[in-house]
Amino acid sequence: MNFIKGLSLVLLLFPALARAQDNALRLDDLLDQALERNPKIKASGLEAKALSFRIPQERSLPDPMVNFDLKNMGFPDFTLGREVMSGVGFSFSQALPYPGQLRLKGEIAGKAYERQNEVTNAVIQSVFRDVKTAYFELYALRKSIAILLEQKALLERAAELTETKYAVGSGLQSDVLKARVEVSRIDEMLMPMSEMVKSLGARINLLLDYPPDRPLGEPQDQGVESLPRTLEEVQKEAAANSPMIKEASLMVEEGDKMVSLARKELRPNFVVGGGWEYKGRLPSMYEVMVGLELPLYRKTKQSKMLEESVARLGSSRDALASTTNDINAMVTEDFLKARSSENLIKLYKERIIPQASLTVDSSMASYRVNKTDFLALLADINTYFSYQMALYRERANLWSSIAQLEETTATRIVHWGEKP
Repeated sequence: MNFIKGLSLVLLLFPALARAQDNALRLDDLLDQALERNPKIKASGLEAKALSFRIPQERSLPDPMVNFDLKNMGFPDFTLGREVMSGVGFSFSQALPYPGQLRLKGEIAGKAYERQNEVTNAVIQSVFRDVKTAYFELYALRKSIAILLEQKALLERAAELTETKYAVGSGLQSDVLKARVEVSRIDEMLMPMSEMVKSLGARINLLLDYPPDRPLGEPQDQGVESLPRTLEEVQKEAAANSPMIKEASLMVEEGDKMVSLARKELRPNFVVGGGWEYKGRLPSMYEVMVGLELPLYRKTKQSKMLEESVARLGSSRDALASTTNDINAMVTEDFLKARSSENLIKLYKERIIPQASLTVDSSMASYRVNKTDFLALLADINTYFSYQMALYRERANLWSSIAQLEETTATRIVHWGEKP
């Protein structure tokens, strides 16, 4: 019999549970849509694709030169076949850069392409961070609204109690008025919060390239209340995976190759060519040519190019050191924020909120028998619910700090949405 009753209860609750599942706003779904639809990500990816087409261009020889010549002695007579200097000719020439130049140019273009890939990765991580942060803020805000509604219900019960006590002559009219003011104050807090929900929803939709007023479901508890990494582990992951550090490293490699290319620019380039000239009844002429392109102005051109490349390489190395320091500082700051939120969450759940709940129960009982005044009861109620709201704010802060670390390290640190 108990089994049948339990089964009936499950069947009755199943439609409500199904609707709740359908209304769930899942973070992984949002991240997948952001990767597919976000305009900033798509633009950066297309820029990388465009740079990939530059690699074969830089590795290719310069276009050859083709000439057509007509030589004639005097005018207007046509002297082809009668004069040795007269003829119709065809020739071509091909510039040949100093050995190694084309290879280096292709490698430089390849490094630029790799750098843009890291820029794209950084853009992806940045957009993911923005989506996660807005999602966590929306979760905390909706939880805060639910808590305020619960607080309002308790205050209304307290207001009814003051009215009952006033009606029988054991309460004060001022307590009744204070209770109603507190209820109205909750309504005042709820009004701007509903607008903030719309604003956060619009932010998420725009990150996904949807209309800002597209309805969103209910954000889910991510089941994360601690950071499963040490500071040293996160710093190692950042050093190995950070797109910003990788981009700066590739900039140094690109600068090193540009210095090598500038050194080769000090060498002469070659030009080879050949031709054939038709002379009618006279023997045809053939021509083979080898030339040098001399760096005649090397002091003001090629040498300055080398000095420029060396200076840029030094700048890139300093930029890499600066970026590494900045990443370490960001990781340390976000890690400490996460640990602080983690400790506060534990404190709220294990000590403060249970104690505050007992205090409210005690104050309510004491007020019924006139052992405490109404102001003390109001203070205890407001304190209890403020700590509940603070718990969800710290959860959102913890998740946002972890999201920042995931952006910096380009690594998934936690499994979002899994219950602990």
